Amino acid sequence: MSEFGEDDGNEDGVDRVQNRRLFPELLKFRAQNEPMGLAYRFFNGQSIPKTLTFLELHEQCNKLASILVERGWEAQRVLLVCKSEFNFVVAFHACLLAGVVAVPTAPPRRQMLHQRLELLAADSSAVGILCDFDEIAQTDFRARDRAWHAIDLRTLRLDVGASALNARSAKPQDIAFLQYTSGSTGAPKGVAVSHFNLIDNSERIRLAMGVKPTSAVLVGLPLFHDMGLVGGVLQSLFAGCSASFLRPAELVQYPERWLELISRYGITISGGPNFMYELATREVRPESMRGLDLSSWMVAFCGAEPIRASTVRNFSEKFASVGFDSRAFFPCYGMAEATLLITGGPARQMPVVTKREEVDIVGCGHATPGLLVCVVDPDSRRLLPDGQVGEIWVAGHSVARGYWQNEPQTERTFHAQLTQFPGRNFLRTGDLGWLESGQLFVSGRLKDLIIINGRKYFPHDIEETVERYCTPIRRGGVIAIGVAAPGGEEELVVVAELDRMALRKTESWVDQKAMIRRAVQVEHGLPLADVVFLRPGELPRTSSGKLRRSQCRDDYLLRSKS
Repeated sequence: MSEFGEDDGNEDGVDRVQNRRLFPELLKFRAQNEPMGLAYRFFNGQSIPKTLTFLELHEQCNKLASILVERGWEAQRVLLVCKSEFNFVVAFHACLLAGVVAVPTAPPRRQMLHQRLELLAADSSAVGILCDFDEIAQTDFRARDRAWHAIDLRTLRLDVGASALNARSAKPQDIAFLQYTSGSTGAPKGVAVSHFNLIDNSERIRLAMGVKPTSAVLVGLPLFHDMGLVGGVLQSLFAGCSASFLRPAELVQYPERWLELISRYGITISGGPNFMYELATREVRPESMRGLDLSSWMVAFCGAEPIRASTVRNFSEKFASVGFDSRAFFPCYGMAEATLLITGGPARQMPVVTKREEVDIVGCGHATPGLLVCVVDPDSRRLLPDGQVGEIWVAGHSVARGYWQNEPQTERTFHAQLTQFPGRNFLRTGDLGWLESGQLFVSGRLKDLIIINGRKYFPHDIEETVERYCTPIRRGGVIAIGVAAPGGEEELVVVAELDRMALRKTESWVDQKAMIRRAVQVEHGLPLADVVFLRPGELPRTSSGKLRRSQCRDDYLLRSKS
């Protein structure tokens, strides 16, 4: 049977969590026992970062928590929409202290994101908004004809004086926050993450990555998503180490800044999606590498999107001369519905790469102890043997309670059953993959699978081919989709963003499209029905930057009809 990990299915895990400090108590514990210990460091483009000790963090969070309780927001949902990482961290911990259910989301920069904000406010039945920018603080924010009161965090003096907090103690089963999915394959859904889930998954991350009080974490990811929030903000407090935050926009614009901070502050744990490593490999110039020392970097985690073997190889080769050890690469797999981490590690071992249908696939590590990972035929719901591709199912104490106020989807996604494990509920991840000796290999999303002439193709394999053979294509700017042909069969279509220089050379487009057609035919034996070029930034993406293939398919079909 294709399964790995173990979960005894009883309540021992609940007892174990109840005997551990939950995050509200843990914050107080750190402040009392390590008051001068560095909790967080915030970079905002300046050479001298803003810092918070554990004592300062607790004092500011406690004061804001008191304000939230006075507003009557205890046990209610509140949107957390911050541009400042400092404000986000303080506000999130304050919500945990006050028993307020935070709903983190991205600040609205465009109309689409503003609509998403309204959607989340209405879906979560939020009673208020914590923010730090004028677009929300100085406007009458409404959703479904109801106005929400906004607290502008910039107007509060949380660093002055003390405040007594009168809030009930959190229980393991209480909802800690709602993590709305990014919506890469459909409408966003609010994952109800409990305090129990948080402690359980934080312990898994600590064990898998070897996080210690002496570790130093650097996060250049959005904090309103699970990887930045659970893996950065919360993991560092859980392990009692420091975490530093670099603004994602600054990292993307200046990837050398990411590596400079790792070198300067002796960072031991940092990482992100595959594109961050691609960006650094491509953009960091030799002159920017002078003086770098990456030898402190013990865990370079990589997840959230398909991990390319070429990325691991090229990054390791480029930065070996400045101390980067390829054994630091830590491919991992996780999702909000499982709080965060599902598989990863062991740490400090070379990533496992296997070839499947002439494509190199990077393994995403092993399931952490106590978590059951199976590969299942999505139609027959039977376990599949090692090496056979199916849907990834997960069971364990890190799996969240379900989707907020969405019982039908919760039943479909969180309550799957296998005859081999009677009474056990499984999370259907919607991801495809296979297992080899406990190592999980992820091959794509079930909904994105392209089926032509009865054969299945994973879109990211085709997308990587297009990027490799057509240099004017922006890295990470290709979507391969299957669309219904007039006869009912699927046809393959590629939609790609050109870089700005190629966009102006319209006379070369015919040759570029011909090159793409030849490459896909040679590499995959597939004819292309159509190739569409777009301007940079026009492909549909989630708020975290993931490509939305299903939305791209809908947009393409709509454009074809018009």
